[in-house]
Amino acid sequence: MNTNEAIEQYRAAVRRGTKYVTACKAREEDPWPTVLQEILPTLSASGREDLGTIEIPIDSIVGTYADARKNAFAGNFMPLLADDTEFAAKWIALCEAHLGEKGITDPIVCYEYMGLFYVQEGHKRVSVLRSYDALTIRAKVTRILPEPSEDPAGQAYREFIPFYRRSRLFVLRFEKPGCYARVENAMGLDGEQAWTENMRLSFLALYWKVREACVSRPEDKPSVSETMLTCMEVYPYEQLLACDAAEIRKRVEALKPDLRYAGTDEPKEVSTEPVIPERGLVSKLITGITRPTLNVAFVHVNDPKTSVWTRGHEEGRLFMDETLGAQIRTRSYIVGEQDADTLMEKAITEDGASLLIATAPTLLASARQAAALHPAVKVLVCALSVPYAGVRTYYSRIHEAKFISGAIAGTMCGSDPVGYVARYPIQGVPASVNAFTQGLRMTNPEAKVLLEWSCLGGDPVKRLTAAGARIVSGHPIPGNTASGITFGWSTVLMSEDGSYLPLASDIWNWGRTYEQIVRAVMAGGWDKQAPEGTAVSYWWGMSSGVIDVKLSDHLPDGVRQLADILRDSMTRGIIHPFVGPVRDRNGKVRIEENQVLSAEELMRMNWLREGVIGSIPGLQELMPTARETTRLLALPEDDPQPRDP
Repeated sequence: MNTNEAIEQYRAAVRRGTKYVTACKAREEDPWPTVLQEILPTLSASGREDLGTIEIPIDSIVGTYADARKNAFAGNFMPLLADDTEFAAKWIALCEAHLGEKGITDPIVCYEYMGLFYVQEGHKRVSVLRSYDALTIRAKVTRILPEPSEDPAGQAYREFIPFYRRSRLFVLRFEKPGCYARVENAMGLDGEQAWTENMRLSFLALYWKVREACVSRPEDKPSVSETMLTCMEVYPYEQLLACDAAEIRKRVEALKPDLRYAGTDEPKEVSTEPVIPERGLVSKLITGITRPTLNVAFVHVNDPKTSVWTRGHEEGRLFMDETLGAQIRTRSYIVGEQDADTLMEKAITEDGASLLIATAPTLLASARQAAALHPAVKVLVCALSVPYAGVRTYYSRIHEAKFISGAIAGTMCGSDPVGYVARYPIQGVPASVNAFTQGLRMTNPEAKVLLEWSCLGGDPVKRLTAAGARIVSGHPIPGNTASGITFGWSTVLMSEDGSYLPLASDIWNWGRTYEQIVRAVMAGGWDKQAPEGTAVSYWWGMSSGVIDVKLSDHLPDGVRQLADILRDSMTRGIIHPFVGPVRDRNGKVRIEENQVLSAEELMRMNWLREGVIGSIPGLQELMPTARETTRLLALPEDDPQPRDP
């Protein structure tokens, strides 16, 4: 009985192999298994490592060590030779063994290179098991270590090697750096501890369910690894472990818009100006009769009584309440010690929110989960340039205000350096530092900026004044009043006793931001903003009235007049903060003459301008409380800025 079944299995496998070859040739792709010996002459190996006999994922076997077996198999390892050949007889005998009580027990022998496997012995064993859609196969594995490489895939593989030593897992494979650390972070691991056997088995059980959900989807992108990571960053890991296969399929399907962007650099829609579509006469009449009310939930991390950041957003909510009146109903939720997932679920299911606004980037994961579970709800997160189609992000072009503050500082610093305190090394911050320096150099060409980071701990203002800075800018310096903390000023003139004279401050008009977003939603602009499934980021500036510069009464009249002229010109689009040529600290031209940077280039700026003394710290240098936000909005690493000695 086994013989007949094995013969039929071979014939079915040949049909699969023939179909694969035909399809590859139609796409002008190589239909054969990759030959490792053909790769290594151009990618020299730096060493070898014996991994012993281990279980490996069978779909990660992509080729053969030598080309002797190449034409007997298609690229999917299905056989191609006729069933009356010696090759077919051996394949069928192996298939009979697989169907018998003992099964196939001998491990194959293979090489692992860059996370993929190439068979030296046991090609037919791979072919038989693959014809039955087996998930894994036992193998004696030798790792071939590639030469160090700075390309993203090379960096990712260097991160995989220590990840494998901790996890003993080969199922995950990423082409971009940082992903393995994100996986362990989502699991609550510190990236140093070895996985227990129970952790491995639980992870694998979840992985195979995610893989099944990916296979059941018509499209084959992104990869299973990217889908797994996306799920883990949206849904709590322990919650995923408790889901059955049907629930995992449901959750993967809910993330479909976001998965389009996983593992890619696909561009997103950046809205640089508010767009509120005109409604037709019929729409206006219907609105006038029905008077629909938009229920808006604001979710804050901290209490506005103790957080300057939250207070700004809460005042923006109250401004919008007053401006739009009965058209909307808003409510605030403060996470504090509560669970953000539960709080958002309550806002939507119990309190009926149809628009949810999370006012801090650390709420991104919870917001993405809320959007996935409730696709009819519109979700916004205050963060810069995060490509998730399930939620939209919003921020402001604060670097425009920084440019004006820099120009003010340049007129008043004389020959002294100017201090700048940045908060986190995340997207948008280098643009602010550089815009401030642009303004400073415009009014004082020889001036220097001393850069410090509040996320490194200690007192950055004291460090700057000790280094000779009299003017300090950047992160607002709070003041104290009888009623508690104030917004403070972001550019001040320091005194020796630690007191300061305010000069100027960057202003975030969150009320104006929220008013324009909500007006657009009520007018149908949300759906008209971009095609369905597109990641949208709102990034408005002075021209939209969402950013401004507050000028102190202590400013000299001439300086105040200059600031007013710059603000008016910026609002009308006459001037821009970055006018080339602009060089970085190493003298490299980063912005050519007459070049206008795109929104993406400004957001992703990861270098410091000439005239800045300081560097961008790495993740491990930061205080633990700053690492989560930095990880979420990390700067691209394509051209990292060298550190100061």
